[in-house]
Amino acid sequence: MLEQVNNNAEAAYTQLRKLIVTKKIIPGESIGQKELSQILNTNIDCLDIALKKLRKETLITLSSDKEVTVRQVRTKEIIDVLDCRIALETKAVELFTLSAPQARIDDLRNLMVPFENGPRNAHVFQKIDRLFHELIIKNCGNPKLIDLFMKSNFWPELELLGPTRPLKEILQEHLDIISAIHNREVDSAVHLMREHLESCKCSVL
Repeated sequence: MLEQVNNNAEAAYTQLRKLIVTKKIIPGESIGQKELSQILNTNIDCLDIALKKLRKETLITLSSDKEVTVRQVRTKEIIDVLDCRIALETKAVELFTLSAPQARIDDLRNLMVPFENGPRNAHVFQKIDRLFHELIIKNCGNPKLIDLFMKSNFWPELELLGPTRPLKEILQEHLDIISAIHNREVDSAVHLMREHLESCKCSVL
């Protein structure tokens, strides 16, 4: 019984999270829990578990009268996140390029394989973008840097924002970074990562 409740709650969480990041539920608009449970075809108990997870991720707020609101993200929040990511990820890609085993570099390349004909689904590509950056971080060999990045929880603001540039442009930047890493061109990999993240900043200013 408990396992079924957890499975149903996880399904509600996954479905609601997708509605949020694909902007099917508009940031700033409120929706009652009863209406939400009907949309998700779930009960209040399972919805409550899902909402607790989403609140922890800072994707939603919950009012005293049980109204759920998708959080609105300010431009300054995005800039602050990207400034921190530039500092951490340029160092991470330097370390990764210097010492990552070929198998991890191949993992990076394999992430891009489904998009050989160009990315078509922004939601799917956003997930792969996160995996791409986290793979570099998690395999950079600096435990403190990894811990700082993972605990900082940079992703909610960016997921709420959504893509702000053409997906093909972002994909090409990923491919250029992978190429520099594959050739062990440290300076080029660092430069490309910085340009990639700076371009994200410019697109929201």
